[in-house]
Amino acid sequence: MSGELIALITTLCWSLGIFPFTEATKRVGAAPINQYRLLLAWIIMSLILILSSGISFIHLFSNPQPMHYLFLGLSGVIGFTIGDYFSFTSFKLLGPKLGSLYTTFAPGAALSIGFLVLGEKVNWIGIVGILITVGGVIWLTLSKKDKAAAESAGFQRDKKGIAFGILGALCQGTGLVLSKYGMDYYSDKIPTMHAVWIRLLFAFSIAFIVSFFLKRFISNSKPILSNQNNVLPFMLVGTLLGPIAGVTCSLYAIQKLEVAVAQTIFALLPIFVLPVNLFVYKEKITIQSVFACITAIFGVLILIWRNKF
Repeated sequence: MSGELIALITTLCWSLGIFPFTEATKRVGAAPINQYRLLLAWIIMSLILILSSGISFIHLFSNPQPMHYLFLGLSGVIGFTIGDYFSFTSFKLLGPKLGSLYTTFAPGAALSIGFLVLGEKVNWIGIVGILITVGGVIWLTLSKKDKAAAESAGFQRDKKGIAFGILGALCQGTGLVLSKYGMDYYSDKIPTMHAVWIRLLFAFSIAFIVSFFLKRFISNSKPILSNQNNVLPFMLVGTLLGPIAGVTCSLYAIQKLEVAVAQTIFALLPIFVLPVNLFVYKEKITIQSVFACITAIFGVLILIWRNKF
C-alpha cells in the first residue's frame, strides 16, 4: 500500500472519529469521555505494543528514559488531557464542521511554540501561512449564511465553543513540540508508538487524578460505567478511529513519505469532514464553508512547505 493512500486513510480515520466523539460528548459531557477514552486508548495501545514487538508489560515502563517521561508526559497532559477536552467541547457546541477547522491552528501554534521554546526559525513565509489560516477560520466563523446552516443542524456560533476551539489547537500544537523534544532528547530515540503510549499513560492518569481532587470522579465515571444514553459504542468507535487507527496509520504514512507530504494530506481533515457532516447532521455545505476550508488549508500548506521555498 502506498504512503499517500495510508495518509489518506489516516485523515479519513481522524475525520470520522470526530463524529462519534461529538455524539458521545453531547450525551454525557466532554470530561467523562476524555477521561475514559484515554484509558481505553492506553489499554489498546499497550496490547498493540506487546503483541507487535514482543516486549513485556514491565519493559514498557522500564525502557523509556527519565526525559522521555518528563517531556512526553507533559505532551500527553497538554495535548490529550487538556487540548482534547477543549476540542471535544468545541465540537459539541460549534459542530464538527467549524470545530474541525479550528484544528488548522495547531501547526501555527506548533511553529510559534517551537520558536519560543526550541529556538526554531520562523521566516516571513511561515507568518503569512499563519495569517492565511487565521483568515480562513475567521471567515467561516463570521459567515451569516453558514451560521444559519449550523443552527438548523443544532449547533451555534457559541463564544465558549470558539474560545475552546482556539485553546484546543494551541494545546495540541504545544503537545506536538514537547513530543518532538522528548523523542529527540537522547541520541537513541524512543520508538514513535512507545512515545504515544507514554503520552496516553500520563494523559489518562492526570485526568483521573484531577477528577478525584475536584470530587468529580464518581460523576464522571457513573455515565460511562452505566452506559448512560448508550454512550459506550460512540466512545469505543471514536477511540478506535482516532487515537488507535488514526495514530497508527499516521506512523506508517510518515515511514513511507516525507513528513511534509504526509502532513499536507493530514491537513485536508476539514474537507473530509464536510460531506460526512452533511450525512450525519444534515448541516448544509455552503459556498462560504468550502472556500473558508480551502483558505485555511492553503495557509497550513504554506506553513508545512515553508522550508521548501
